[in-house]
Amino acid sequence: MDINYWNKICKNYQSEVLSVFDNDLHGLVKQRVGKIAQEEEIERAADIGCGVGRFTPLLAEQFEEVEACDLSSVGLKNAKRRCSQQDNINFYQVDLVSEAIPFAPVDFAFCVNVLIMPSLDQRLRAWRSVTNQVNRGGTLLLVVPSLESVQMEFYSNVERRLSDGEGCGEAVRNSIDEKARASDLRLGVHQLDGVRTKHYLKDEIAQMLEEHEFEIQEISKLMYSEDEHTHFSQWDWLATATRK
Repeated sequence: MDINYWNKICKNYQSEVLSVFDNDLHGLVKQRVGKIAQEEEIERAADIGCGVGRFTPLLAEQFEEVEACDLSSVGLKNAKRRCSQQDNINFYQVDLVSEAIPFAPVDFAFCVNVLIMPSLDQRLRAWRSVTNQVNRGGTLLLVVPSLESVQMEFYSNVERRLSDGEGCGEAVRNSIDEKARASDLRLGVHQLDGVRTKHYLKDEIAQMLEEHEFEIQEISKLMYSEDEHTHFSQWDWLATATRK
């Protein structure tokens, strides 16, 4: 993966990234982490792709030991600073695509908007790395961008343009991303803040988890606030699953 790109993102995190931590409309992620910590006997957890460590302190409060890893050295530096008051976190720099994760599998793995590489080969490698890091009987909490959300936003934009007086052809043309490649669209790869990003169908997530020997507990919409200009509310998918 491109470490320079991710270092740039982490250096300008607030302006570059829609933070799930800050924009989770109903606090769904925090609720699920708390529920898992309360109902399951888990000592070690992992924040896989921790970035600048927005969720890492939450995990450290809920579990005895947390393993946190990321590709970006800048992200890890910020995460360590954010977690400086907590002594139960171990940090590692690792490329999920090309390197083995340098800690033993855990009973709870937390992975938010990490499996989003546009390359199918890289993405499948990362999927294997993440899922193999969960012990049998352990739980994975996964957040990924929603392809259905992208499609609904497109239809919403078309409807809005029609209401503004544009013709059908014009409304469709003005709503299409001109940079999109046909091959990308077939694989669910869309531009997100100008970056080619994998988006997932709900059924696709279910199939991927089942192929990696996970039993699905939940796949829910993780809603974000309504955009003040388009009045559309985007969502990601939040999945929890148990490794068989």
